[in-house]
Amino acid sequence: MRHNRDGRKLNRTASHRKAMLRNMVTSLFARERINTTTAKAKEARRLAERMITFARRGDLSARRHVAKTVQDPDVLKKLFSEIAPRFADRPGGYTRVLKTGVRRGDNAQTAILELLGEKEEGRKKKKIPRKKYHKVEIPESRAARKRAREEAEVVAVPESSGEFEHPGEDGAAVETEVAGAAEDEPTKKKVKEKEAAEKESENTSTADELESIEESGPDEQESGKDK
Repeated sequence: MRHNRDGRKLNRTASHRKAMLRNMVTSLFARERINTTTAKAKEARRLAERMITFARRGDLSARRHVAKTVQDPDVLKKLFSEIAPRFADRPGGYTRVLKTGVRRGDNAQTAILELLGEKEEGRKKKKIPRKKYHKVEIPESRAARKRAREEAEVVAVPESSGEFEHPGEDGAAVETEVAGAAEDEPTKKKVKEKEAAEKESENTSTADELESIEESGPDEQESGKDK
């Protein structure tokens, strides 16, 4: 079983495979595009992106490490001076594999391995639209309807009285008097004066009755007893 043994052997020995991938990566950095089989392109892509990541560091240790793979001095210089600064802000994904069909003769799957441009974006995954559901209207409960009815009654302005209610800063209803309250003051005074006059007339009538009884004298009282 080949558990945890990644990579393709490509029907070659280890030394032959390493030499082939070195040449492919060098040609890719020199021409920025190569045409090969799909399996070779995927293996060369892994090595090429690793070399670009080392070249982004730009120090002497990284240059010596990359020089073991890219053995052409001109291509090595181009990698550190042109290609690496192009991908300074990109955290990976420097290359692209484009499949071009099959090759005549052995029917092998062919592909193009190329570097991305300076402001070019790689292929993005297609976004699958989320499933949409119909909106279901939930009926209000009795408590909610009662609360809404009470709020409407509190906010409503009464036409008969000269007062109205409006919500204050804390959300509670605050009663405020309006100009109608000033108009009610003289009517209240007139009602009070009328009540005072009625009380005075009652007092005068009771006083007159008492005087008439005193003037009648004791004779009428005795006659009333005899009867």
